[in-house]
Amino acid sequence: MAKVVLAGGTGNLGVLLSEAFLNRGDEVLILTRQRNAESNNGLQYVFWDGETIGTWIKHIERADVIINLSGQRIDRRFTDGNKAILEKSRLLPTQIIGSAIQQLQYPPKLWINFSGISIFSDAPSGFHDEDGQEYGTGFLAYLTQKWENAVHDIILPSTRKVILRVSPVLLKDTGMFSELYLLTKWGLGGKVGNGKQYISWIHEQDFIALVFWLIAKEPKDAIYHACTPFPVTNTAFMEQLRQSAGVGLGIPIPAIFARVGALIKGVDASLLLSSTQATTKKTIVEGFKFKYPSIQQAFSQLIK
Repeated sequence: MAKVVLAGGTGNLGVLLSEAFLNRGDEVLILTRQRNAESNNGLQYVFWDGETIGTWIKHIERADVIINLSGQRIDRRFTDGNKAILEKSRLLPTQIIGSAIQQLQYPPKLWINFSGISIFSDAPSGFHDEDGQEYGTGFLAYLTQKWENAVHDIILPSTRKVILRVSPVLLKDTGMFSELYLLTKWGLGGKVGNGKQYISWIHEQDFIALVFWLIAKEPKDAIYHACTPFPVTNTAFMEQLRQSAGVGLGIPIPAIFARVGALIKGVDASLLLSSTQATTKKTIVEGFKFKYPSIQQAFSQLIK
């Protein structure tokens, strides 16, 4: 049984991982900003503010792994105020976790810090794996680079550091898949814009398996991609979703309507129209096996 600490583990991915760790018999502790969160179902909640050292530091002593999932959701407009919120919610927890680990007598063996494949958003053409250095030039790419640099800047002689660049995780009951599946059933599952923008993704079961695999393999400081080796265009993504859902019609959404819809919904249009051609090589070379490597396999499992 391992002791696992999830920092910011109350979101969709935190819930997914905490349930998976509990199911295999691990001890799971969640650092949360919710002051009155009650421990239940085997989960222990500990308050932290994500910015300063507090009594929470004693709970990560002797942990086998700490996973930092902290960060406000990006589904918002990229105003100056929101940019500041997104940056603060990522950099400060990362920096304070690093500072806390430095002060421990028995620090965690492994620190996995989440990042994003958005570091390649609208990067030069071509597929970018873990060795790629041609990062994007937009806000999300800039934010992700700054986030990763915060990890690199922290010196930890006794704790291995892994940066896990997470792509959109296809979850059965929430997130991108469930929203698009519902729209597809309504006949609105057509391409967005010209449909040429690439989508990198990973099935929820492969995501869990990859995190387990990383913990078991005891990696040296490294960067890994949590995405399938086979990104697809928006056109191919939506075509396969319609086929898997048994829906013949999918009304396309022109770019101008996508921008208007994004404005109404309060999100940045780049989340719909930008391209992220991220793939993975390191996981394959080192022996990880994807159960759902193709989008057809993923949709078939999620729907059927």
